[in-house]
Amino acid sequence: MMLDAREERIRANAHELWEADGRPEGRDREHWEQAAKLIAEEDRQAAKAEADPEAAPPTNDPIGVTLAALKRQG
Repeated sequence: MMLDAREERIRANAHELWEADGRPEGRDREHWEQAAKLIAEEDRQAAKAEADPEAAPPTNDPIGVTLAALKRQG
C-alpha cells in the first residue's frame, strides 16, 4: 500500500505519539486521530504563513527567521 505524503506524516507522527505514550496496545486509532489533528493544524499554519508571511507565528528556527527577514527586506 502506497501512502501519500500527508498520510506518511500522520503515520510517523502517530508512531512518535505511541512511543511517547509508552507503546500501549490497542490505542492505534487514538494515536492516528491525534496525529491527524496535529498535522492538519501544521498544514493550516503553513498555509496561513504562505498567504501572509508577516502573520506567521514566531519560530524557534533562527535561520528561518533570518531568511524570512531577508525576504521582507529584499
